[in-house]
Amino acid sequence: MSDDEKKWTLTAEGDWLAGQSFEIGNHSVLGRDSSCDITIPGTHLSRQHAELAVKDGRLLIRDLDSSNGTFLNDKQITEASLNPGDVVRFDVLTFKVDGPSESEKEPDANATKVRVVQPAAKKKPPPKPVSDKNWKTKPSSVGNRHDTMQISTSQKASKVLINSIAIMIGLAALAGIGYLITYL
Repeated sequence: MSDDEKKWTLTAEGDWLAGQSFEIGNHSVLGRDSSCDITIPGTHLSRQHAELAVKDGRLLIRDLDSSNGTFLNDKQITEASLNPGDVVRFDVLTFKVDGPSESEKEPDANATKVRVVQPAAKKKPPPKPVSDKNWKTKPSSVGNRHDTMQISTSQKASKVLINSIAIMIGLAALAGIGYLITYL
């Protein structure tokens, strides 16, 4: 195959698909659904995970609102332009991009530029102010923590659930003993 005819491919790396290559047509959808152009079974991919398209000699990728994300060179993207040698990851499945090199493609001054969108960084809440505590021994001692008396809602719910189960087991045991005494 000459360089002019070189097709875009994704070659799996480092997982159970290692070494398998998938040729990209003019428009391909990758996912675990059998209706996809590139079907890869497994729980890590969404039914329709990403769309790949060749336009003006460039390979474009767009995440299809997948659950586990699409990554280009370890950065999460929603859409991007791929180059030979790039590494694309769909959750835990990693692929190396192969295709015509930049020198083999004709530059298009009117080409649409594709943007890489980084997910917004989650803001961490500011640290709680440190109060002046009079430690008896050392700060890690449970008896020295004043906030140990506060129980979260989920902890309260867990304690209520455990107590309810214990009461039901106790009632069931009493009913069984009553049955044995009555009928034996």
